[in-house]
Amino acid sequence: MIETEICNYCGGDYIPKRRGAQKFCSNSCRSLNWKNNQPIKELKVPVANSKDEKPVIAEKPSLQEKMSLAGIGNAAVGVAAVELAKNFVTPNANKPATKKDIEDLKAFLKSRYFLVNNMRKDIHGRQAYFDIITGSILYK
Repeated sequence: MIETEICNYCGGDYIPKRRGAQKFCSNSCRSLNWKNNQPIKELKVPVANSKDEKPVIAEKPSLQEKMSLAGIGNAAVGVAAVELAKNFVTPNANKPATKKDIEDLKAFLKSRYFLVNNMRKDIHGRQAYFDIITGSILYK
């Protein structure tokens, strides 16, 4: 005669494969039972009384349990520290262009004269400039 056992977690009947050592009908019941016995709230899984009955879903933690003023403050300080470090470490050449940078570039490109850096100053000490309209070099 085949004797059945009752699962310690779900209460369902099962035929044990290891008499005396097996207390649960499946590995899932065994692992869910272990999770329910842990002290951490997040691991709690609702207990089902039988296979036919749906488990009752445990209440989710309220917003006060999830967030705290100290946690928000710590997050803000962490973000500020990362931004400061990023600003300090990133060279100006690799930083993104701002609206002011683009406006300065437009103004520079609309100007008529461009400084020529690889030419020497003339005998009067004036810098060389390239005139876009005439296409010539001027000294100012």
